[in-house]
Amino acid sequence: MLGISRRAVAVAAAVLATLAAGAEASRAGGPVAEAARTINVSERASLHLVRKSGSTLWLAGTATGTLPGTVTTRFNVTLTSVTGSLRIVTRGGTLTMSVSGKARSGGTNARFGGTMRVTGGTGKFSRASGSATFEGTVNRRSWAATVSASGRLSY
Repeated sequence: MLGISRRAVAVAAAVLATLAAGAEASRAGGPVAEAARTINVSERASLHLVRKSGSTLWLAGTATGTLPGTVTTRFNVTLTSVTGSLRIVTRGGTLTMSVSGKARSGGTNARFGGTMRVTGGTGKFSRASGSATFEGTVNRRSWAATVSASGRLSY
């Protein structure tokens, strides 16, 4: 056999069979490995109060920008800080983030800012990671807020 061992032929056949099966799975909509993608993200969200209990606020609204979708949040708010979580549902999946920030001004219409970090995701964001900074304003009577965020996302 032209100096090629039976073992080498068997290994080559196994490799070709595996490649053929992968190509068939790809055509059939089966799992296909994709390279990680990293993008710059720029979002703007308009949020309204859904519920308030003590210092915990639940807000919801819409995001426009790189990843448009619906936003839901749960924040623990003090006079000087905000911590909590944020979830954005997009066409491609869901991103969940932790939020930590500080008040930058007082009064009825307060400015705030801080950081967000991806903690989970679904769909094409199931293995997402990334972080962002945010800033915004909140009306402390109605709790309506406008937030702008920018950062990097890998998925």
